[in-house]
Amino acid sequence: MKGKEVIIRTLDIGADKQLDYMKMDNEGNPALGCRAIRICLTRPEIFRTQLRAILRASAYGNVSVMFPMIASLWEVREAKAMLEKCRQELLGEGIDIGCPRVGVMIETPAAVIISDMLAEEVDFFSIGTNDLTQYTLATDRQNPNLENFVDTHHPAVLRMIRMTAENAHARGVSVAICGELGADITLTEEFLAMGIDGLSVAPPKLLLLKEKVRSL
Repeated sequence: MKGKEVIIRTLDIGADKQLDYMKMDNEGNPALGCRAIRICLTRPEIFRTQLRAILRASAYGNVSVMFPMIASLWEVREAKAMLEKCRQELLGEGIDIGCPRVGVMIETPAAVIISDMLAEEVDFFSIGTNDLTQYTLATDRQNPNLENFVDTHHPAVLRMIRMTAENAHARGVSVAICGELGADITLTEEFLAMGIDGLSVAPPKLLLLKEKVRSL
């Protein structure tokens, strides 16, 4: 990557993303169940393996670590404590490591509301607009019968994005958008006006988005 930042998201499965070998329990509402950071914090042996690998990789390049599906301050502090424990273990073993930046995914309304507090704990935010829209509008994004009810341009969703950006920037934390809205060029100008620092999109969308940004 020649010095470019590589952000590694810790295990983000559950709900629409399943792994058979994880042997997850069947849940009545997996979108609100044990997923992402909740799995990592309840299965520390899996989390520890990930964090050690990320720390070891950080010795060879510009690596950052990002925790998904954050809803509470204690989750971030617990994850950071585990990261620090792994760092001390590796140093004690004489293994080279770097110093990765730490970020969180803002995907729940709870994370948006406490984004000012979260910004005191981390270096960057990534707003996951797919899940944020789902949880804000109470619409299961996997349910085809709700397609007409999923308004990605809903004022509540856009206000949450703006609030997150304002809280982040007030504390020197960068904020990016990932998810489908990042490539929505009808919102690009609004996102830039909010001060969004980065837009994460699929490769086929990149040139169209760059053209839109350069036209503004």
